[in-house]
Amino acid sequence: METVIYLTVAAVGLIFGSFTNVLIARIPAGESVVTPPSHCPRCGHRLGVLDLVPVLSWLFLRGKCRYCGERISPLYPLVELLTAALFIGVFLRWGLSAWTLAGWALTVILVACSFIDLDEGIIPDVITIPGVILGLAVSFFTLGFLPALWGALAFGGVLFLVAVISNGGMGGGDVKLAAVIGSFTGLPGAFITLLLSSFLGAVYGVTLMLVGRAGRKTPVKFGPFLAVAAYTAYLFASEIIAWYMGLW
Repeated sequence: METVIYLTVAAVGLIFGSFTNVLIARIPAGESVVTPPSHCPRCGHRLGVLDLVPVLSWLFLRGKCRYCGERISPLYPLVELLTAALFIGVFLRWGLSAWTLAGWALTVILVACSFIDLDEGIIPDVITIPGVILGLAVSFFTLGFLPALWGALAFGGVLFLVAVISNGGMGGGDVKLAAVIGSFTGLPGAFITLLLSSFLGAVYGVTLMLVGRAGRKTPVKFGPFLAVAAYTAYLFASEIIAWYMGLW
């Protein structure tokens, strides 16, 4: 029975991973995520049902469009598999609950923003602003509205101050993504996300400098670090805080 449940969760994750690919591909191009139907970006041919099966279609077609032979990026199945794995992680932590549904929504937002930031250097408002609203809405069934509101305001406010002080070193998209994260995790999760993302970003930046691939003023895309930290905080904030307080 457990195997069936896990396979079902994985299948749901793959489906939403496919939707996340639509967000990643279309939103930076200013296209609707609803219309037109899925099509090859090169030849424009509408894709059939067998072309849209997550991961399996890419494998069966050997990473090429069935109609024009254009190469299909391996990022498509990677995003689908990653989303499925993250969905399973949320389910393992929260079981069948509102926290799981909220965590799945947060996962889609984090994955989409991360890949768009890596590819385009932006975190679109069309994802983050509805993300804050969604986080506040689902908070009535998870951590509560006021904790979610304070989390959004506090985390977004902190990164806004960083953006002002750094004179553009922190982007507006990062600020709004922080507000999204705070609305889903509250103040404890926002605190853990801030610490962990700062640590990960610093390690990444120092590593790039040590290998000669960046200088002290080289901009670092912070969205993926926020995403990794936020996912971790959503699952384990209370345990991390308990461990941290135990050190003192």
